Amino acid sequence: MAIKNTNMYISKVDLEKHIQDDLLLGLDFTGNDEIIITACSQAVSQLRSHLSARYAITEELAKILTDRDELLLMIAKDLAIYHIWTYNDATSIPASRKERYTAAVDYLKAANMGSVAVNIDSATVAFSPVGYGSNVKRVNHY
Repeated sequence: MAIKNTNMYISKVDLEKHIQDDLLLGLDFTGNDEIIITACSQAVSQLRSHLSARYAITEELAKILTDRDELLLMIAKDLAIYHIWTYNDATSIPASRKERYTAAVDYLKAANMGSVAVNIDSATVAFSPVGYGSNVKRVNHY
């Protein structure tokens, strides 16, 4: 069954390649693509929110099916699969899925801080983690 919204960075086809078929069928979303679309959209939103200040993530997320960065694609899949699990049963999420989700979020945070590099272009707006400035000049007349 095809997903209605094919203009996304990741899709059900990507998720099926990333996890075991029996695990995907065990989630019992074979007839409900809306949950998969929502989870994929949430994963893309997480990528955008973490990386937009430092990287040109909009151009990367506009790529569909070709020339996508493999690391960001893997992270997006891990995020989406975790979100699908939370829709199914948040108490039964496997420990390996929790670890992959936590590792993906930690990587995005580190990329946002500049601790690790992402293989996409930098944003056009310069980002500096160092602030500068001064206090407002005081005028003292007695």
